Amino acid sequence: MIDFKSGARTNAVMSPMAVNLSDQDMRDLAAYYASLPRPPAQRKVSASLAPPIVAHGAPMRNIAPCATFHGGIDNKAGSPWLDGLPAAYTKAQLSAFHDSARTNDINEVMRNVARNMTPEEIDAAAMYYARELDKQ
Repeated sequence: MIDFKSGARTNAVMSPMAVNLSDQDMRDLAAYYASLPRPPAQRKVSASLAPPIVAHGAPMRNIAPCATFHGGIDNKAGSPWLDGLPAAYTKAQLSAFHDSARTNDINEVMRNVARNMTPEEIDAAAMYYARELDKQ
């Protein structure tokens, strides 16, 4: 919310909503969303189910496995869980990092990863976390 309010991250829907939020409003929203029950994990990330970019990354291109940071709901602090997000949203965010249209990542971590991903890898990761591979 802070990034949307400050303009560090822009979105046609979120930016106008965040611009007038007070610090207390943002704390209240964070507390509300943190209080909601988490959905159950749908599956564990495994090398047999996940595309290579998710399970193994691409070490020669400095890409860590997506699952290392964004495995499922139980992930490292500071890394959002991706499981169940719509493929179009995940693809749009990866593409925005790739093109440097989104620049609110600390130390350019996601920009450096996304710049080294192929369009096919971006699609595969987005589809996997959306569980669309399960539907094929």
